[in-house]
Amino acid sequence: MVYINCKGDYRMAKRIFLFFFCATLIMTSFSGCQKNKNSPENQVIKYNLESEPRTLDPQVCSDYAANIVIMNIFEGLVRLDESGNTTPGVAKSWDVSADGMTYTFHLREDAAWSDKAKTPVTAQDFVFGLQRALDKYTNSPKAYTLYCIKNARKINIEGAPADSLGVSAPDLHTVGIELEYPMENFLYLLATAPTMPCNKAFFEGANGQYGLEPATIISNGAFKVKLRYGWNHYNSLSLVKNENYIGANVPVPAGVDFTIGKDLTNAVSLITTSAIDAALMPSEDQVTEAKRKNLATEAFKDTLWGITFNTQDTLFANLSVRLGFLKALNREHILSTIPENCVVTESLVPDGLIINGQEYRSIAGKCPSLIADPKAKSHFDTGLQQLKLKILPKVTILCPENPSVKAIMSNVIENLNCNLDFYFNMEPVPEDILKSRVASMSHQVALVPISVESPFALDFLNTFKSENSKNIANLNSPEYDKLINITVSANAKDACKPIVAAEKYLVENAVFYPMYMQSRFFAWSNKVKGLIFHNYGQGVDFFFATKRK
Repeated sequence: MVYINCKGDYRMAKRIFLFFFCATLIMTSFSGCQKNKNSPENQVIKYNLESEPRTLDPQVCSDYAANIVIMNIFEGLVRLDESGNTTPGVAKSWDVSADGMTYTFHLREDAAWSDKAKTPVTAQDFVFGLQRALDKYTNSPKAYTLYCIKNARKINIEGAPADSLGVSAPDLHTVGIELEYPMENFLYLLATAPTMPCNKAFFEGANGQYGLEPATIISNGAFKVKLRYGWNHYNSLSLVKNENYIGANVPVPAGVDFTIGKDLTNAVSLITTSAIDAALMPSEDQVTEAKRKNLATEAFKDTLWGITFNTQDTLFANLSVRLGFLKALNREHILSTIPENCVVTESLVPDGLIINGQEYRSIAGKCPSLIADPKAKSHFDTGLQQLKLKILPKVTILCPENPSVKAIMSNVIENLNCNLDFYFNMEPVPEDILKSRVASMSHQVALVPISVESPFALDFLNTFKSENSKNIANLNSPEYDKLINITVSANAKDACKPIVAAEKYLVENAVFYPMYMQSRFFAWSNKVKGLIFHNYGQGVDFFFATKRK
């Protein structure tokens, strides 16, 4: 007979149950602390891209939407901090020669690509990336920005061998770069898209689709494009943490969810209802509403609007015609009203840009635009005589459809018709059409924006160089190019002289007539901290962003 002590066994079973229950409770509680859904590292930041990125190939991209994504999925030799200053990226340190002509970068040995094999990021990846950017068959829209590198221009324009570029990899973790001339903004340049690394084996394995789909994108930055359903073209694009990324800091958010081309007519409402966390404000009304709702905002005065000519057009290739046109304008009259969040500007190079670490305008002084001249018609008629024209051909001036801008253009047309005794036409078009037509030189005269893309005065004036693909005036002037192709002097005043001469050339030759500066406004939820909005169109950095529910 077997005797069972039910009471004792029951007590023992109860003790065992309570032990495991408490242990499970403690483990669950600990796990909950580790995986708190509300903690910043588990949050995804939601942001709207204005348009579909054309490509996420850094050497080829040119649009602002792509720049934002690339800034977060790639890391260059250096990166930009919250103040726009350069800090270590893949390069942990660097040396610069006394003459400023040679840079030597020392790379982190633990930098890796986002593939399963954790392929190391090496010096050769930076060499290949720069060679690709300058290969004329790549057709990089930003190749001209790299002409300060030894033999870069010869490779891009004349087809010189790629291995003649002044970039080398003495070993796996050292990049050497030789320059044609010293450049004060060279380190800043190395944080821009075309200087990002490119893994040659992965690039060649993409078979011409590099940067176009999640499967043909490899990252070395803090985030990567989600592999499955990560890019629903024209609708959404999702970034997740790159688990292979090792840097001085760890990225905070779990990822970034981009909507693409979302209707932002009610952007503030979308932010306050958490449909998105941040956005570029689409209108003055939304800026006002964002401020009324006490949302966090930041503004950058980085777009210059003015009148430019297609200087290769039969009529406006003539300097006298251009001078007569601009000298017929009364600035006070035409700029009696301007769009909201804009300020009138007289000088072509905007305030705040620098040369050799000092503010350019404070050294150079003002460079006023052409002023109204009672002899404007005389200039204009002289040009027509030089062109052997008795009657003015039809002249159409492109401008945006914005009502405030149309009012300005109406004043311009009034001045022209009255002071030149000829009839001029205005053609308002959507801003994207305006930019497209000016880029393809399908215009005679246009009121256009120039985006300020770096804090350096010389970079801004490079816009009008003959070889610049963004040369909105289609200017082809060896004289101007010679002024811009300068060796930067250590003395700021000496460095300014050719730049002042270049700015004066554009004014006196009626290439561009500056009118007003426009601000871009970003707004974001008060639940989000640490977003870095970079000036001059460099992008939005989500690395340090924190979000609370």
